[in-house]
Amino acid sequence: MKWALVLSGGGARGLAHIGLLSELERRGAPRPGLVAGTSMGAIVGALYACGWDGERMERYALGFDIKRYMENPAFRLPDFALSRVLQAGTALGVLAMKRGLDSGERVLAELERLFEGRRFEDLDTPFACVAVDLVSGRERVFDSGPLALAVRASMSFPGVFAPVAIDGGLYADGGIVDNLPVRAALARGYKRVLASDVSTFPPLEPERMKNGLSVLLRCYDVASEKAQGRPQDQASLYLPIEGPVPIFGFDQAADALAMGRKAVSDAAPRLDRFFRPGPFRGHPFLRTLFR
Repeated sequence: MKWALVLSGGGARGLAHIGLLSELERRGAPRPGLVAGTSMGAIVGALYACGWDGERMERYALGFDIKRYMENPAFRLPDFALSRVLQAGTALGVLAMKRGLDSGERVLAELERLFEGRRFEDLDTPFACVAVDLVSGRERVFDSGPLALAVRASMSFPGVFAPVAIDGGLYADGGIVDNLPVRAALARGYKRVLASDVSTFPPLEPERMKNGLSVLLRCYDVASEKAQGRPQDQASLYLPIEGPVPIFGFDQAADALAMGRKAVSDAAPRLDRFFRPGPFRGHPFLRTLFR
């Protein structure tokens, strides 16, 4: 069966993609012919394309401590949260002098270790990830060359990680322009697309925007949502993943994994139809006939 898996960005919430993959494997779903991802979806998707299964990714996620990979001492505060980091004395000074609170060098080294120095061309499953070039303002879909560098570019959350210099461009988080890269799968000839989205865009109560930082983050979400349009309408099967895990809640990995498993369980009938053989079952224009 020719189908593509698309994984959204969403910080720690993106760990839910791992729970989704584990549950799909448990149900005996065939591997996709293509994986496309943005930001955290790019990290999870790249590991999957390298041959990692859901169980192995779950073990890694449950033992992951983001503070080990951050250089700025503010990130090692007992309660990791971006608001606390920005309140630390060193944070604003760093932002005034550098392109991000963290250079991302430790993260890049860990990605190189996890991917074992692979290039896109070496992967078991074809893979693509999205970043945005801050020089030109254009989206770029990476699908060749060094894997770790492209994924590191895709996850360069503005202000937190410095953007990545590649081929004369300066690349930042792909979520700025395309947080759910369904278009990348369609452009590669895939008409049957399963899109897993951990960054849905619900209304936000005014009382949750208590300070300037929360307002800035909400502005980023609004701009990202408007930039990408509605890629979920182009997917054959769209799975929104809801839950309480915040974007920087990496200490809540178990909850995020459970969110992904629950999304698969809730969508079981639709998944059965999606994976049922037939030439038109996954076609986006006919998907409503098979819900």
